[in-house]
Amino acid sequence: MNFKQIMGLFVLTTSTQVVATGSSLVASGGITSFEGTAGGGITPWAVIAGYGSAEEINGTAALQQLDLGEYQLRTFGAAIGIYDRVELSVQRQNLKVESGVVGNVFNLLTAGAIQTAPGTDIEQDIVGLKVRLFGDAIFAQDTWMPQVSAGVQYKKNRDFATSLPLSDGAIPLPDTGVPKLLGATKDSGTDIYLSASKLWLGGAMGNNLLLNLTARMTKANTFGLLGFESANDDSYNLEWEGSLAVLPSSSTAIGIEWRTQSDRLGGLAEEKTVMDVFIAYFPDKHWSLTAAYVDLGRLPFDEKASGLYLSATVNL
Repeated sequence: MNFKQIMGLFVLTTSTQVVATGSSLVASGGITSFEGTAGGGITPWAVIAGYGSAEEINGTAALQQLDLGEYQLRTFGAAIGIYDRVELSVQRQNLKVESGVVGNVFNLLTAGAIQTAPGTDIEQDIVGLKVRLFGDAIFAQDTWMPQVSAGVQYKKNRDFATSLPLSDGAIPLPDTGVPKLLGATKDSGTDIYLSASKLWLGGAMGNNLLLNLTARMTKANTFGLLGFESANDDSYNLEWEGSLAVLPSSSTAIGIEWRTQSDRLGGLAEEKTVMDVFIAYFPDKHWSLTAAYVDLGRLPFDEKASGLYLSATVNL
């Protein structure tokens, strides 16, 4: 089943089974991350997508844009929350790499013999499954126990072996895309994660306070956009992710997030911890908007890869 068929199945499901917007509280499902899961912008939370209760099925659709100058990341996808217990998601990511970056890569690898090349796109598909194991992040206020969910994300890099042409159309390295060129050895991988989320009503000087911690086992390089594994490291690595948000009103959340990375490729593809500062606005249950300043730490030929992130989520 390809990506279009999966998206078609989601549309059919949401149009025939989903209860419109659901009956849970506004903002209780978080936003949609750039990998398609419910939670923050860069990390999943233990909450289930949408506003469905234990008796409802609810869906979401989302678009995201991250502008990093020489790189632009655009993503879109959909998710279904089933009885506030199971979440299914699909996501397409498109990383646009400007010509200056590709030309610099060739220039370095050929000792100056090749200095210019057209830009390229790197696309990745992500299919996710999340299951709430126990706890209730919002309504269990009489206990410190968080809501805990386990999830998996299967990621397929579509341009691992996509040839990079030169300006004259020549292909010096057939069947070698940017991820493979930088040292990745696999075009797909599966992330496994465990998330714990807790909301304290009035926990921050009368404002609601949310805390999330996620542990992830992964073989991905830069989330999978630069492929998976390397010649020197083909094992799973444990990475940590976190979110801290204050909700000064029922329609607004302000917070920070962080996410560690393995840096198994090194060199041009050296990875550092990702961080963001965000504000999310939930005017009602039908839609939400999020703006954030994201610092990816580093990308090839960009020592300080940072920029503005925008996300829009619609609840179906």
